Amino acid sequence: AAFLRCGPRLLEPVYRCEVQCDQEILGRMYAVLRKRRGEILAEDLREGTDLFLISASLPVVESFGFANDLRKNTSGAAHPQLVFSHYEALPQDPLFVVATEEEQEALDDGDLPTINLARKLMDGVRRRKGLRVEDKVVASATKQRTMSRKR
Repeated sequence: AAFLRCGPRLLEPVYRCEVQCDQEILGRMYAVLRKRRGEILAEDLREGTDLFLISASLPVVESFGFANDLRKNTSGAAHPQLVFSHYEALPQDPLFVVATEEEQEALDDGDLPTINLARKLMDGVRRRKGLRVEDKVVASATKQRTMSRKR
């Protein structure tokens, strides 16, 4: 009971990603990193060449297939190297459920994130391990539709 009351947080493992690429490929490389929740830490130009060395942090969950995706989008011109860096706490509570009207209004106004990333990651792990996941069977139950036509 005390564990649920304190608002648990998930710790997510993060890789330090170093990518070496040309200047022409930088935009496409940034797009792949942003799509996978990567954060750019540093960007250095190697002396005597037109190659950039980009340091970024990338969540481990998002790193599966990252090298193939990066090579596909950059036509093989970017070369990533991933090394474990640290654990980072996710800001959302994985057990958060809208319970009051104030919370629903905050969700509608944009004060709260619409997708609970911690919940999404936790449900993915539970599915992978064959554990029970609490999914809504009906997404929107405001009106029932019938498939038959009235004659």
